[in-house]
Amino acid sequence: MSYVVGYGTKFPRHVHHRGASIPTDKTRYSCTGGWKWRDSSKPNPHNITGAMVGGPDGFDQFRDVRTNYNFTEPTLAGNAVLAAALASLTSNGGIGIDKNSIFTAVPPLYPPTPPPPPAWKP
Repeated sequence: MSYVVGYGTKFPRHVHHRGASIPTDKTRYSCTGGWKWRDSSKPNPHNITGAMVGGPDGFDQFRDVRTNYNFTEPTLAGNAVLAAALASLTSNGGIGIDKNSIFTAVPPLYPPTPPPPPAWKP
């Protein structure tokens, strides 16, 4: 299962995104008018290729249901590190990015381990 829309053969088809879920039928819909498609079980009429959704829960289960945004909502904040890493790997988007040190400025999650005590002398 891919959590990046449009990547592979099995990817999310019910992304929680207005631009993907509201059809293009020459009708102007208000913000509240779009709720009708949010609750639809049909796949999105528009594919937002490259969007990465929330992904599975703690038990590695994923429900491709548009109304459950925890699984199917794409966000920039949740995927910023992946986007930066992928951009650095492209042939033209990674110009000026050192692939070996892209994450060196990210602080560690935990403080460094203290040095061991000196050797014991009797």
